[in-house]
Amino acid sequence: MAQNAANPGDLSSWSPYKSHVQGGLREGNYLNGQFILICAGPPFFTDMAGAQQSAVYPIGLTQNVALSQNKAISRIFEIGSDRSYFISGRSVGQLSLGRVVYHGPSLLRCLYAAYHHGGGGGAFEIPGLLDAAGTTDASPINPGNPNQAMASRKSIRIPPGYDNMFMNLASDLFSQPLGLLLIFKDNEKRTVGSVYLDQCYVPTHSIAVDAQGLIVQESVGIQYERMVPISTTDITLLDSVLTDPTGQFGSPA
Repeated sequence: MAQNAANPGDLSSWSPYKSHVQGGLREGNYLNGQFILICAGPPFFTDMAGAQQSAVYPIGLTQNVALSQNKAISRIFEIGSDRSYFISGRSVGQLSLGRVVYHGPSLLRCLYAAYHHGGGGGAFEIPGLLDAAGTTDASPINPGNPNQAMASRKSIRIPPGYDNMFMNLASDLFSQPLGLLLIFKDNEKRTVGSVYLDQCYVPTHSIAVDAQGLIVQESVGIQYERMVPISTTDITLLDSVLTDPTGQFGSPA
């Protein structure tokens, strides 16, 4: 290996023709899209406290996801010197998500799976997600709560859509925030990292198909307020999801 095991900062053992630069990596152990889970949930990570009444909904059929962050940096020079100073500002993050419209809930419907409003007073009623048989079944990763989790936050006056197909971005539903959970595991199903994106909004949505194509693709652009790194033991629900003691996603390696 390139690094000295006793002293990682010692580069005397660097040998470009004989060894890798970074030692200690096991062959065949890696991360890829097969072992990343994306879930929609309540707007804030703190809403997940209490676990048994807050659920996350796994977003399947995802084709691509890209998470990017930008941080404002101001560089200051001074007269009389060639050197400079840096002042760091606020960071801004965004996420793009692409998905195949196969069957069941559309992407916008999946993202707002945790939202529930019973209607009344002239407001639009948002029912539970529908399964293949047309019956209500949100199927979140929380066996103790099989239906929608989050209590009503606002009466919705402009319908986003009906049943499983939400497409009307002008609906006031999409003025409400949501949350996103991203879980990264390796191919031995060990959790490498996990983050929760607080207060997400959807400013862009598109759906596309072409004459030669066989699939309908849906995509969204998402902006979030902050990223919250989480550990598997932060709350009971995430601990059960990340370690999967129920075997719902296969037993841990």
